[in-house]
Order: sequence, then C-alpha cells, then structure tokens
Amino acid sequence: MFGASEFFSQEAFISVFRGIDHVRVGRLKGSNIEVVEVWFNPWKVSYNELIELFFDLHDPTMGGSQDCKNQSFVFFTTIHQLRVAKQKKLGLKDEINKDIITEIIPVCGGLNVGELKLIS
Repeated sequence: MFGASEFFSQEAFISVFRGIDHVRVGRLKGSNIEVVEVWFNPWKVSYNELIELFFDLHDPTMGGSQDCKNQSFVFFTTIHQLRVAKQKKLGLKDEINKDIITEIIPVCGGLNVGELKLIS
C-alpha cells in the first residue's frame, strides 16, 4: 500500500501496468491522504519496481513551502518490503540531498481497514 497527499498521482497504478493484478484506491478518513492498495504478481513486477514508481509519482520532500501539508507513506507487509522501502528512501535522500518525509509503516500497525474509505 502506498499513500500520499499533495499532487499524488495514483493513475499509473490504476492503468494497466505489467504485473499489477488489482488496485483499490481510497482515502484515509479525515485526511487528504490518497491510498493505493496494490495486488501484484512478483513474477512479473518486483516490489522494487513498485517503490520506484511510487516515488516517481509524487514529491517525497517537504516541498517549497513550510505551509505545505505534504505527506507520504509506504505501508509494508513483509520484512523484504520494509528493507526495499528503507533502501530507496536512503538512496533518494543521498541522490537529491533533501529530507525525504515518506514514513514507512507496517500495514497491521499503521493502518486498519476501517480507516480506508473507498473513493470509487
């Protein structure tokens, strides 16, 4: 699961992307955080590719203004996903030399199903 505010484009996950079997789009209750839950076939697309796509679809930094309420989340379900997300976050921070605000949170501890409100 991936979530972000401020100009997050979940369209690439919704469009036909090799290896993505199903996508559920929602919004966290009481927030402007759009969430994309992605079911994917790891034989056709790697989790690393999905992380790359997620970070390409939004600005994971604070942005130009302190008034900006930009938020970004990766909700992981396995240790492998946690490692890949942390590695990408650290690499991106070094690459662009800015703080990355993306939080990496376990699905079971960070988001329960009742907090996900379907948009469509």
